[in-house]
Amino acid sequence: MRTLKMVFLVVLLVAVVGLAGFGKKYTIGFCPGIVTNPFYIAMQHGATQAANELGIELIWQGGQNWDFSEQTVILNALIARGVDALILSPTDAEAIKIPLQEAVDAGIAVITVDTDINDPDSEIRLTNIASDNVLGAFMAGEALAEAIGYEGEVALMGAMVGVTTNEMRYEGFRAAIAQYPNIEIVATEYSGEDQAKAAQQMQSVLLAHPNLVGAFAVDTPTAHGCAVGVRNEGAQGKVVLVGFDAQPLQVEDLQEGLITMLVAQAPYAMGYVGVQLAYDHLQGFLPEFPGNFTTGFYVITADNVNDPETQKWVYLTEAP
Repeated sequence: MRTLKMVFLVVLLVAVVGLAGFGKKYTIGFCPGIVTNPFYIAMQHGATQAANELGIELIWQGGQNWDFSEQTVILNALIARGVDALILSPTDAEAIKIPLQEAVDAGIAVITVDTDINDPDSEIRLTNIASDNVLGAFMAGEALAEAIGYEGEVALMGAMVGVTTNEMRYEGFRAAIAQYPNIEIVATEYSGEDQAKAAQQMQSVLLAHPNLVGAFAVDTPTAHGCAVGVRNEGAQGKVVLVGFDAQPLQVEDLQEGLITMLVAQAPYAMGYVGVQLAYDHLQGFLPEFPGNFTTGFYVITADNVNDPETQKWVYLTEAP
Protein backbone atom coordinates (compact mmCIF):
# COMPACT_ATOMS: atom_id res chain seq x y z
CA MET A 1 0.00 0.00 0.00
CA ARG A 2 2.89 2.34 0.83
CA THR A 3 4.38 1.80 -2.63
CA LEU A 4 1.08 2.48 -4.35
CA LYS A 5 0.61 5.70 -2.38
CA MET A 6 4.12 6.82 -3.30
CA VAL A 7 3.55 6.19 -7.01
CA PHE A 8 0.19 7.99 -6.84
CA LEU A 9 1.84 11.05 -5.31
CA VAL A 10 4.52 11.02 -7.98
CA VAL A 11 1.92 10.80 -10.75
CA LEU A 12 0.00 13.67 -9.15
CA LEU A 13 3.13 15.79 -8.87
CA VAL A 14 4.06 15.19 -12.49
CA ALA A 15 0.54 16.07 -13.59
CA VAL A 16 0.52 19.33 -11.61
CA VAL A 17 3.95 20.57 -12.66
CA GLY A 18 3.69 19.47 -16.30
CA LEU A 19 4.75 16.25 -17.93
CA ALA A 20 7.52 17.50 -20.19
CA GLY A 21 8.18 20.96 -18.89
CA PHE A 22 11.34 20.43 -16.89
CA GLY A 23 13.95 21.53 -19.44
CA LYS A 24 16.27 18.65 -20.22
CA LYS A 25 15.02 15.85 -22.41
CA TYR A 26 16.17 12.57 -20.96
CA THR A 27 17.22 9.49 -22.89
CA ILE A 28 16.35 6.11 -21.44
CA GLY A 29 17.68 2.85 -22.78
CA PHE A 30 15.34 -0.11 -22.37
CA CYS A 31 16.78 -3.58 -22.96
CA PRO A 32 14.21 -6.40 -22.69
CA GLY A 33 15.18 -10.04 -22.36
CA ILE A 34 14.10 -10.80 -25.94
CA VAL A 35 12.35 -8.48 -28.40
CA THR A 36 10.28 -11.10 -30.22
CA ASN A 37 8.34 -12.33 -27.19
CA PRO A 38 4.76 -10.96 -26.87
CA PHE A 39 5.34 -10.45 -23.15
CA TYR A 40 8.08 -7.94 -23.93
CA ILE A 41 6.17 -6.47 -26.86
CA ALA A 42 3.37 -5.65 -24.40
CA MET A 43 6.01 -4.18 -22.10
CA GLN A 44 7.27 -2.05 -25.00
CA HIS A 45 3.78 -0.64 -25.49
CA GLY A 46 3.68 0.45 -21.86
CA ALA A 47 7.18 1.95 -21.96
CA THR A 48 6.43 3.81 -25.19
CA GLN A 49 3.21 5.23 -23.76
CA ALA A 50 5.02 6.57 -20.69
CA ALA A 51 7.89 7.97 -22.77
CA ASN A 52 5.48 9.81 -25.06
CA GLU A 53 3.65 11.32 -22.10
CA LEU A 54 6.85 12.42 -20.38
CA GLY A 55 8.71 13.71 -23.44
CA ILE A 56 11.46 11.11 -23.09
CA GLU A 57 13.62 9.65 -25.86
CA LEU A 58 13.20 5.91 -25.46
CA ILE A 59 15.75 3.57 -27.03
CA TRP A 60 14.24 0.08 -27.12
CA GLN A 61 16.86 -2.52 -27.99
CA GLY A 62 17.03 -6.18 -27.13
CA GLY A 63 18.32 -9.47 -28.45
CA GLN A 64 16.61 -11.86 -30.81
CA ASN A 65 17.34 -14.60 -28.27
CA TRP A 66 17.39 -14.87 -24.49
CA ASP A 67 21.15 -14.63 -24.46
CA PHE A 68 23.56 -12.92 -22.08
CA SER A 69 26.17 -12.26 -24.78
CA GLU A 70 23.64 -10.51 -27.04
CA GLN A 71 22.33 -8.45 -24.16
CA THR A 72 25.82 -7.43 -23.02
CA VAL A 73 26.68 -6.02 -26.46
CA ILE A 74 23.51 -3.92 -26.39
CA LEU A 75 24.10 -2.74 -22.82
CA ASN A 76 27.66 -1.71 -23.62
CA ALA A 77 26.42 0.32 -26.60
CA LEU A 78 23.78 2.07 -24.48
CA ILE A 79 26.35 2.83 -21.78
CA ALA A 80 28.76 4.22 -24.38
CA ARG A 81 25.97 6.39 -25.75
CA GLY A 82 25.56 7.93 -22.32
CA VAL A 83 21.87 7.29 -21.67
CA ASP A 84 20.50 8.88 -18.53
CA ALA A 85 18.87 5.70 -17.28
CA LEU A 86 18.93 2.04 -18.16
CA ILE A 87 15.99 -0.33 -17.76
CA LEU A 88 16.52 -4.01 -18.47
CA SER A 89 15.41 -7.58 -17.91
CA PRO A 90 18.62 -9.38 -16.90
CA THR A 91 19.27 -12.56 -18.88
CA ASP A 92 21.87 -13.73 -16.35
CA ALA A 93 21.26 -12.78 -12.73
CA GLU A 94 24.92 -12.90 -11.74
CA ALA A 95 27.06 -12.11 -14.81
CA ILE A 96 24.94 -9.09 -15.75
CA LYS A 97 26.14 -7.27 -12.64
CA ILE A 98 29.50 -6.50 -14.28
CA PRO A 99 28.17 -4.30 -17.14
CA LEU A 100 25.53 -2.83 -14.83
CA GLN A 101 28.19 -1.75 -12.37
CA GLU A 102 29.94 -0.02 -15.26
CA ALA A 103 26.70 1.81 -15.98
CA VAL A 104 26.38 2.92 -12.36
CA ASP A 105 30.01 4.06 -12.34
CA ALA A 106 29.18 6.17 -15.41
CA GLY A 107 26.35 7.86 -13.53
CA ILE A 108 23.55 5.94 -15.24
CA ALA A 109 20.52 4.99 -13.15
CA VAL A 110 19.60 1.29 -13.42
CA ILE A 111 16.18 -0.32 -12.96
CA THR A 112 15.41 -3.99 -13.57
CA VAL A 113 12.06 -5.28 -14.81
CA ASP A 114 10.60 -8.79 -14.81
CA THR A 115 13.84 -10.62 -14.02
CA ASP A 116 16.36 -9.34 -11.48
CA ILE A 117 20.00 -9.56 -10.45
CA ASN A 118 21.43 -11.68 -7.68
CA ASP A 119 22.11 -9.70 -4.53
CA PRO A 120 19.23 -7.25 -5.05
CA ASP A 121 20.23 -5.39 -1.87
CA SER A 122 23.32 -4.07 -3.63
CA GLU A 123 23.42 -0.51 -4.90
CA ILE A 124 23.60 -1.55 -8.54
CA ARG A 125 19.92 -1.10 -9.32
CA LEU A 126 17.36 1.29 -7.85
CA THR A 127 14.47 -1.16 -7.84
CA ASN A 128 12.99 -4.18 -9.58
CA ILE A 129 9.54 -3.94 -11.18
CA ALA A 130 8.01 -7.35 -11.62
CA SER A 131 5.28 -9.75 -10.77
CA ASP A 132 5.54 -11.48 -7.43
CA ASN A 133 6.40 -14.72 -9.18
CA VAL A 134 6.24 -16.76 -6.00
CA LEU A 135 2.71 -15.48 -5.38
CA GLY A 136 1.64 -16.00 -8.99
CA ALA A 137 2.82 -19.60 -9.03
CA PHE A 138 1.27 -20.16 -5.61
CA MET A 139 -2.02 -18.96 -7.09
CA ALA A 140 -1.54 -21.39 -9.97
CA GLY A 141 -0.92 -24.24 -7.54
CA GLU A 142 -4.00 -23.33 -5.51
CA ALA A 143 -6.13 -23.17 -8.65
CA LEU A 144 -4.80 -26.52 -9.85
CA ALA A 145 -5.39 -28.12 -6.45
CA GLU A 146 -8.98 -26.95 -6.40
CA ALA A 147 -9.60 -28.11 -9.96
CA ILE A 148 -8.43 -31.67 -9.20
CA GLY A 149 -10.34 -31.93 -5.93
CA TYR A 150 -7.23 -31.61 -3.76
CA GLU A 151 -5.88 -35.06 -4.55
CA GLY A 152 -3.93 -36.85 -7.24
CA GLU A 153 -0.62 -36.87 -9.11
CA VAL A 154 0.64 -33.68 -10.75
CA ALA A 155 3.71 -32.53 -12.67
CA LEU A 156 5.84 -29.40 -12.55
CA MET A 157 6.80 -28.53 -16.11
CA GLY A 158 9.68 -26.09 -15.74
CA ALA A 159 11.69 -24.07 -18.23
CA MET A 160 15.07 -22.63 -17.24
CA VAL A 161 17.23 -23.40 -14.22
CA GLY A 162 18.87 -20.40 -12.54
CA VAL A 163 16.62 -17.69 -14.05
CA THR A 164 15.17 -15.75 -11.13
CA THR A 165 11.57 -15.66 -12.39
CA ASN A 166 11.52 -19.38 -13.12
CA GLU A 167 13.06 -20.32 -9.79
CA MET A 168 10.50 -18.24 -7.91
CA ARG A 169 7.66 -19.91 -9.79
CA TYR A 170 8.99 -23.35 -8.91
CA GLU A 171 9.12 -22.26 -5.29
CA GLY A 172 5.60 -20.84 -5.27
CA PHE A 173 4.03 -23.85 -6.95
CA ARG A 174 5.75 -26.34 -4.64
CA ALA A 175 4.68 -24.33 -1.60
CA ALA A 176 1.04 -24.39 -2.72
CA ILE A 177 1.02 -28.12 -3.42
CA ALA A 178 2.81 -28.86 -0.12
CA GLN A 179 -0.34 -27.75 1.70
CA TYR A 180 -2.25 -30.77 0.42
CA PRO A 181 -1.03 -34.19 1.60
CA ASN A 182 -3.13 -36.00 -1.00
CA ILE A 183 -1.43 -34.25 -3.92
CA GLU A 184 1.97 -35.48 -5.06
CA ILE A 185 4.37 -33.91 -7.55
CA VAL A 186 5.47 -37.06 -9.38
CA ALA A 187 7.56 -35.42 -12.13
CA THR A 188 9.61 -32.27 -12.67
CA GLU A 189 10.92 -31.42 -16.13
CA TYR A 190 12.85 -28.48 -17.60
CA SER A 191 12.19 -27.60 -21.24
CA GLY A 192 14.74 -24.81 -21.63
CA GLU A 193 11.86 -22.84 -23.21
CA ASP A 194 11.87 -25.27 -26.13
CA GLN A 195 8.27 -25.93 -27.21
CA ALA A 196 9.05 -29.18 -29.01
CA LYS A 197 11.00 -30.46 -26.02
CA ALA A 198 8.17 -29.47 -23.65
CA ALA A 199 5.70 -31.41 -25.83
CA GLN A 200 7.90 -34.51 -25.71
CA GLN A 201 8.38 -34.15 -21.97
CA MET A 202 4.63 -33.83 -21.38
CA GLN A 203 3.97 -36.94 -23.44
CA SER A 204 6.66 -38.85 -21.54
CA VAL A 205 5.24 -37.79 -18.19
CA LEU A 206 1.73 -38.82 -19.23
CA LEU A 207 3.00 -42.24 -20.36
CA ALA A 208 5.07 -42.76 -17.20
CA HIS A 209 2.26 -41.62 -14.92
CA PRO A 210 -1.10 -42.78 -16.32
CA ASN A 211 -2.85 -41.45 -13.20
CA LEU A 212 -1.63 -37.90 -13.73
CA VAL A 213 -4.45 -35.42 -13.17
CA GLY A 214 -2.72 -32.05 -13.42
CA ALA A 215 0.35 -30.08 -14.47
CA PHE A 216 1.73 -26.57 -14.09
CA ALA A 217 3.76 -25.05 -16.95
CA VAL A 218 5.86 -22.07 -15.88
CA ASP A 219 6.03 -20.01 -19.07
CA THR A 220 4.64 -19.63 -22.58
CA PRO A 221 6.87 -21.99 -24.63
CA THR A 222 6.54 -24.67 -21.98
CA ALA A 223 2.78 -24.21 -21.62
CA HIS A 224 2.15 -24.39 -25.36
CA GLY A 225 4.46 -27.37 -25.73
CA CYS A 226 2.66 -29.12 -22.88
CA ALA A 227 -0.68 -28.37 -24.55
CA VAL A 228 0.59 -30.05 -27.72
CA GLY A 229 1.76 -33.01 -25.64
CA VAL A 230 -1.67 -33.30 -24.00
CA ARG A 231 -3.33 -33.28 -27.41
CA ASN A 232 -0.92 -35.82 -28.86
CA GLU A 233 -1.57 -38.23 -26.00
CA GLY A 234 -5.33 -37.76 -26.15
CA ALA A 235 -5.36 -36.39 -22.59
CA GLN A 236 -7.51 -33.35 -23.34
CA GLY A 237 -10.16 -33.06 -20.65
CA LYS A 238 -8.37 -35.63 -18.49
CA VAL A 239 -5.49 -33.48 -17.26
CA VAL A 240 -5.82 -30.00 -15.78
CA LEU A 241 -3.06 -27.90 -17.34
CA VAL A 242 -2.35 -24.52 -15.75
CA GLY A 243 -0.06 -22.15 -17.64
CA PHE A 244 1.78 -19.00 -16.62
CA ASP A 245 1.45 -15.91 -18.87
CA ALA A 246 -1.21 -15.04 -21.45
CA GLN A 247 0.27 -14.85 -24.90
CA PRO A 248 -2.16 -15.22 -27.80
CA LEU A 249 -0.93 -18.75 -28.54
CA GLN A 250 -1.73 -19.82 -24.99
CA VAL A 251 -5.16 -18.22 -25.17
CA GLU A 252 -5.85 -20.25 -28.31
CA ASP A 253 -4.84 -23.40 -26.43
CA LEU A 254 -7.21 -22.45 -23.63
CA GLN A 255 -10.05 -21.85 -26.07
CA GLU A 256 -9.40 -25.30 -27.58
CA GLY A 257 -9.61 -26.87 -24.13
CA LEU A 258 -5.95 -27.95 -24.01
CA ILE A 259 -5.11 -25.48 -21.25
CA THR A 260 -7.52 -25.15 -18.33
CA MET A 261 -6.44 -21.76 -17.01
CA LEU A 262 -3.75 -19.11 -17.38
CA VAL A 263 -2.18 -16.85 -14.77
CA ALA A 264 -1.57 -13.58 -16.62
CA GLN A 265 1.03 -10.99 -15.65
CA ALA A 266 0.95 -7.24 -16.39
CA PRO A 267 3.94 -6.51 -18.69
CA TYR A 268 2.35 -3.29 -20.02
CA ALA A 269 2.31 -1.92 -16.48
CA MET A 270 5.93 -3.01 -15.92
CA GLY A 271 7.10 -1.04 -18.96
CA TYR A 272 5.03 2.02 -18.11
CA VAL A 273 6.04 2.14 -14.44
CA GLY A 274 9.70 1.44 -15.28
CA VAL A 275 9.95 4.51 -17.50
CA GLN A 276 8.02 6.71 -15.10
CA LEU A 277 10.09 5.71 -12.06
CA ALA A 278 13.31 6.29 -14.01
CA TYR A 279 12.05 9.74 -14.96
CA ASP A 280 10.97 10.50 -11.41
CA HIS A 281 14.43 9.55 -10.15
CA LEU A 282 16.17 11.72 -12.72
CA GLN A 283 13.95 14.64 -11.73
CA GLY A 284 14.73 14.10 -8.06
CA PHE A 285 11.14 13.25 -7.13
CA LEU A 286 12.11 9.87 -5.68
CA PRO A 287 15.42 9.96 -3.80
CA GLU A 288 14.57 6.55 -2.32
CA PHE A 289 12.99 3.50 -3.92
CA PRO A 290 11.33 0.38 -2.53
CA GLY A 291 13.50 -2.67 -3.08
CA ASN A 292 10.79 -4.16 -5.28
CA PHE A 293 7.69 -2.86 -7.01
CA THR A 294 5.19 -5.59 -7.78
CA THR A 295 2.41 -5.70 -10.36
CA GLY A 296 -0.65 -7.95 -10.27
CA PHE A 297 -2.13 -11.08 -11.86
CA TYR A 298 -5.33 -12.09 -13.57
CA VAL A 299 -6.59 -15.68 -13.89
CA ILE A 300 -8.01 -16.43 -17.34
CA THR A 301 -10.40 -19.34 -17.77
CA ALA A 302 -12.77 -20.60 -20.45
CA ASP A 303 -15.56 -18.79 -18.63
CA ASN A 304 -14.01 -15.31 -18.80
CA VAL A 305 -11.63 -15.48 -21.76
CA ASN A 306 -13.93 -13.48 -24.05
CA ASP A 307 -14.72 -10.73 -21.52
CA PRO A 308 -13.44 -7.23 -22.43
CA GLU A 309 -11.65 -6.99 -19.08
CA THR A 310 -9.82 -10.24 -19.75
CA GLN A 311 -8.65 -9.06 -23.17
CA LYS A 312 -6.68 -6.26 -21.47
CA TRP A 313 -4.47 -8.96 -19.95
CA VAL A 314 -3.69 -10.81 -23.18
CA TYR A 315 -0.18 -9.97 -24.37
CA LEU A 316 0.46 -8.12 -27.62
CA THR A 317 2.19 -9.29 -30.78
CA GLU A 318 2.81 -6.07 -32.73
CA ALA A 319 5.31 -3.44 -31.65
CA PRO A 320 4.03 0.14 -31.18
